Amino acid sequence: MNDLFLLEEFIREALLDEARKKKSKTKKKKSRKKKKTNYPSQYKAKGKRRKDLDKATRLAKSKDPAKRQAGYRKREKMEKKERSKKTFKNIPRHDSKK
Repeated sequence: MNDLFLLEEFIREALLDEARKKKSKTKKKKSRKKKKTNYPSQYKAKGKRRKDLDKATRLAKSKDPAKRQAGYRKREKMEKKERSKKTFKNIPRHDSKK
């Protein structure tokens, strides 16, 4: 009888440990997720373009002047490439209509 009680107690502790481990893993996963940047709809930023825009933005916000310039150049190069496409349409700003 005593053996069954010990076995039951052991199983209960093992299940509780597993539940605690799962809980801590989900907390770790949530904290690692990168914040998704919402770009205006006219950017049509999905996949690789979104990643490149994120990288350029991160570089442009850097404290190092060389990284900041690299971010500006990267962004200008990407925008020039998008403007040269046949499907590009200039959408005027809502506030200035330019």
